[in-house]
Amino acid sequence: MNQQKLLDLFLELVRIDAVSLQERPVAEFIKKRLAPLGVEITEDDAAQKLNGTCGNLIIRLPGDLPDTEPLLLLAHLDTVHPTAGVQPVLKEGVLWSDGTTILGVDNRAGVTLLLSLIEELHEHKLHHRSLEIVFTVAEELGMFGAMALDFAQLRAHQGFVFDCTARPGGYVASTPTAYDFKIAITGKSAHSAVAPETGINALSMAVHIMSGFPVGRVNPHSVANFGTIHGGTADNVVPDRVDLTGEFRSFRNEEITALRERLTSLCAEAAARWGGQCEPAFIFSFQGFQFHPEIALVQHLYRAYGRVGVTPQPLVYYGGSDANVFNQHGIQIINTGIGAQNPHSRDEHIRPADLMTGFQILTHLIEAE
Repeated sequence: MNQQKLLDLFLELVRIDAVSLQERPVAEFIKKRLAPLGVEITEDDAAQKLNGTCGNLIIRLPGDLPDTEPLLLLAHLDTVHPTAGVQPVLKEGVLWSDGTTILGVDNRAGVTLLLSLIEELHEHKLHHRSLEIVFTVAEELGMFGAMALDFAQLRAHQGFVFDCTARPGGYVASTPTAYDFKIAITGKSAHSAVAPETGINALSMAVHIMSGFPVGRVNPHSVANFGTIHGGTADNVVPDRVDLTGEFRSFRNEEITALRERLTSLCAEAAARWGGQCEPAFIFSFQGFQFHPEIALVQHLYRAYGRVGVTPQPLVYYGGSDANVFNQHGIQIINTGIGAQNPHSRDEHIRPADLMTGFQILTHLIEAE
């Protein structure tokens, strides 16, 4: 494998427009590319569950010791925005789009690495561990494809996902637990000039809740946010309904509990003070995890880094990825850096040299030991 070969495949992949729940074109590209190799590809029923065009793809590659537990490798098929008409531009060793679209490095760079690996293993008959390779859908919407996956289909209990924006050597060592919340606030409508006394202002209740709840970086371990507010009908009508949504994340369970209790208490106060109703609902988003350096899987990653000559850089990351879902299901997955910088923006870019380094790391991770 050489850098130009990797780059050529990456450029083919980013030119395929396949946003969340519309991943069929890139899935068909993978199937067509691997068909001559005789690789078995299973597509699950995530499309039906999510009302999308494509399910998760599962590929199994028996290794030199086929009876041993396989290693799981993971990337996602969707991009957060369209890449139709993308015009990649290489400047001083960095690949960008021309600014009219995103480049699509998140996560076509990860797909490039795994697809290239499958082809390389087949072409050169390389020794390797047994592998389970999963391409998920709808990751950008909230890891929906991973959540729809039937984990009973997998034998692996450890592996790596190639979806971290850090350059090679960086990996996600710690993420928080996250909850979304929705608050339905019900007041009573009235003419705001003729009979304001008969109304119950749902917006006033919302202001009480929002002013009493901490947002932003709450402390070194937690963040919180109000994301949307909807309500009201006219300037001369007391608003009888307001809906608030938001989220909070923390590395400490006791602080998750405290934030939840604080929001519940503020809702009760608002309902009692104004005489309306205020009903909070909390929706589990994803479970956090922590990987300490002494864990065997981390040590395996460190050995691969050492063979390529990059320095391990454990990262604390407040975002979520498929790694959260797989870890929650008992499969240890480390999200490793592939150099996909400034994701989700038109300034998204990647160094082809980082793509090559990522591939070299991957080849060491799958070596039979």
